[in-house]
Amino acid sequence: MRALDDEVHLLRGHGWFPAAEKPVATLVDDAEASRKEWVKAAAAKDAGTFSAHCKKGLKLVDPRRTVTARKVLGLTTTPPSSDGGGGGRGDGGSSGGLEV
Repeated sequence: MRALDDEVHLLRGHGWFPAAEKPVATLVDDAEASRKEWVKAAAAKDAGTFSAHCKKGLKLVDPRRTVTARKVLGLTTTPPSSDGGGGGRGDGGSSGGLEV
C-alpha cells in the first residue's frame, strides 16, 4: 500500500496543465477509493465480504478507466489486454543448456 500512497502523493502534488487537471484528479480519486476497498478486504471476516471489496477495488483501477487522462497527457490510449498472457515471459523452452 505504501507504493500506492507515494504515487497518489506525487500525482496530487504535481502541477498539471489545465486540460489534465480533472482527468488526473479522477485517477487519483479512484486510486484512493481502491486503496480503501483493499483495506476493507484485508479486514474482512468472511470470503464473501473479502471478495466484494476485492471486486470493487479492482474495478476502480481498471486500465480502461485511465484512457481519458492518458489521452490528455499524450500517452497511448490502448489499455493493456486482460488475456492473462503476461507478455514476454517466454514459453519455458531451452534457456541454459541443462537437461533434466
